[in-house]
Amino acid sequence: MQLLYIVVIPIPKTNELQMKKPEDVCLVVIRQVYTILPNTHGMLPILYYLRTGGLDPTDIKSIQCVVSCVEDWGTWGLIDCSGLLAHAVFAEVD
Repeated sequence: MQLLYIVVIPIPKTNELQMKKPEDVCLVVIRQVYTILPNTHGMLPILYYLRTGGLDPTDIKSIQCVVSCVEDWGTWGLIDCSGLLAHAVFAEVD
């Protein structure tokens, strides 16, 4: 998936929604990519993509890793950059 936009929507404190304080909703717009896994013969498997798909809006909390793309003879390889200790962390903003 390719991250295109990050959208922050401020929601003010309101009795109708039973909110005691204002909050922000953070959404992302991502573009789907169609991946292929070439025959690697024991090498490190790298996913490749040749084409992209539709747009999907989703909650930013659903992002689980960071990937980069590298051009390889006209195709694009996806490299996981999140590392071995990657995990979601939710922190309160003061």
